[in-house]
Amino acid sequence: MNRQGPNGIGYCTHTWNPVTGCEHDCPYCYARRIVTQRMVNNPKLQKAFPNGFAPTFHPDRLDQPFKQKKPAKIFVCDMGDLFGDWVPAEWITQVSEAIAKAPWHTYLFLTKNPKRYKDCTFGKNHWVGTTIEHEKYFRERSKPFWSEELDDNIKFVSMEPLSSDIPIDLAFDWIIVGERSGIRYSEEQWNEVIDWTRKIVKQATALGTPVFVKNKLGDIFPQREMPEEKVR
Repeated sequence: MNRQGPNGIGYCTHTWNPVTGCEHDCPYCYARRIVTQRMVNNPKLQKAFPNGFAPTFHPDRLDQPFKQKKPAKIFVCDMGDLFGDWVPAEWITQVSEAIAKAPWHTYLFLTKNPKRYKDCTFGKNHWVGTTIEHEKYFRERSKPFWSEELDDNIKFVSMEPLSSDIPIDLAFDWIIVGERSGIRYSEEQWNEVIDWTRKIVKQATALGTPVFVKNKLGDIFPQREMPEEKVR
């Protein structure tokens, strides 16, 4: 597992990647960029991603949460999509079994394919999320979160990279917002992203939904809010 420092992912303490790689082929993917652009002269990355960014299962990493005895907030598979259609069910099962052996942690799942959540059993220490970077994905990806089966879990949406005006869905308990990293926005584009973020923050604040604003947008909007654990 990788401990997150001041320049890491601010809403978790660790990342854990028992499955890496992805077939979504998103043009903005930071994970793919890290692997494909930096691997050539980086033995550490070559070892971590032996198959490049092709989906890969790493069974040798399954015991990492158990070895971490201090309770942690663990982002599962930030360098891949555990619930992608290409991921064998057996991989997910083995990851779930490893998680069950270390129940003192909180685990964060994030996917662009949340319809697969219906085939999984989540514990109360599991936060389940989806990425909705553009309004065109809103209906499809938010629908699974209205399921009563997820009511005991923190349900969240990551609007990163924010690429359009996206409505607030009351099914979510928490919202993450961030711009696309690694590119230079024109002044017009950047102002548009700021306007979209301002609208999201305003709506979320009115509804009492916590918002965590990342990256350079976080310099403008100071919200670093985390959801409260649900009363069970």
